[in-house]
Amino acid sequence: MKNKSVENKYLPEVPRKEIDELKNTVKTASQKIIADNIARMKKADPHRPEAMKYFDDIADLFGQRQEEIQAEKEKGKKVIGYLCLFAPTELIMAADAIPVRVNSGWYDTSKLGDRIVPVEVCPVIRSTIGAKMIELSPFLEKSDALISVLTCDGMTKLSEILGDAKTIWGMNIPRIKDSTQSLRFWSDEIKHMKDQIEKFTGNKITRKSLKEAIEVSHRATKAFRRLQELRKGPPVIMGRDAMLVNQAYVWDDKVRWTEKTEALCDELDKRVANKDWVCPPDTPRVMVTGTPMFWPDNWKLPTLVEEASPKGIIVADEQCSGERILNDPIGVDEWSMDDMLKAISERYLMASTCPCFTSEDGNEDRINWLLNKVKEWNIQGVIYYVVRGCMLYAMEYTRVKKALDKINVPVYYLDTEYTREDVGQMKTRVEAFLEMLTARVDF
Repeated sequence: MKNKSVENKYLPEVPRKEIDELKNTVKTASQKIIADNIARMKKADPHRPEAMKYFDDIADLFGQRQEEIQAEKEKGKKVIGYLCLFAPTELIMAADAIPVRVNSGWYDTSKLGDRIVPVEVCPVIRSTIGAKMIELSPFLEKSDALISVLTCDGMTKLSEILGDAKTIWGMNIPRIKDSTQSLRFWSDEIKHMKDQIEKFTGNKITRKSLKEAIEVSHRATKAFRRLQELRKGPPVIMGRDAMLVNQAYVWDDKVRWTEKTEALCDELDKRVANKDWVCPPDTPRVMVTGTPMFWPDNWKLPTLVEEASPKGIIVADEQCSGERILNDPIGVDEWSMDDMLKAISERYLMASTCPCFTSEDGNEDRINWLLNKVKEWNIQGVIYYVVRGCMLYAMEYTRVKKALDKINVPVYYLDTEYTREDVGQMKTRVEAFLEMLTARVDF
């Protein structure tokens, strides 16, 4: 899909004055929230790793990173934004373009999205629409083109709406992945996207450039997995800190992110050797799954868990804003173009635990991933987080709960609005769950 120079089909013509006023208001509020989140994370761990300073700086969505991207654009480099983790970022890098995820984590912009789509629509979708209406998101605004993977009804229509403002390519994802037909179909989508990116950037994706891009991803995955492994034992890093590191990957420079994550892990290794835990080892170990939680506003659940009384510690997540980002490497057997494209196709399709998939046995891969994670990371309780309107995650809860019930791991369904206004109510519910987990641990 590509926008044309015609009247917008969806996006309203908002007066320039209103855009500027709303943008400045939300931006100012967002910068305060970013600073407050970081301050609270520092307070939670008085001996917070020095290496986290880099990620605190890069977490300012209006700061260093967007300035770097703008400088690259001025040199002629293309920026390709994406709305879903199925987008093959290695192809973007191989075409000498910059990949950046553009989903919105702003609560205030979801209210603006209500002008276009019903309030029943997923608030992450509404928030992204609202951010575009007032030109708030630096990464969305600097994107020269967007990749939208049609994983749900909301994403399907979001791609059409954003097509009013940006060149946008939709990718069809098969809903049944465990078949040769599905892989063949998805491989064709990957090859087509390669052609689209090459044509748009004017840069040929060569065997050499694609191999180099895959190797960049491999190194990032290795650093990512090292950080996750360090969360297996007694806690040496707060969950929020690890989640921020993981999420920063989608907008940061990939090589630099890898170097900074390795430096963080070096620091955490020393903590392990010195038994320098960030909280008592008997603190309830929590995993979060469900709707993605995007920085900076949508950070209320991890904050509540780690500041509750009694508190918990988030040691893992199963989200496309967290561990799903880099958990699985691209398995290349031979470095031919065909083999690399096949490996990319398999990695993005077969390794995913997105709830958009189904089969005769249901979304078995996601269930198995959750069960294995619970056992290996000694998870004592799972919070299943769903924003109202997120149908895919909401509908799969029953299946997940049944599976966790069988291994006697408590799971709590926490539904919420895309707003700060229900934090008090959420606090009560989260603390009750953690109180129950604490009692189980003590017993």
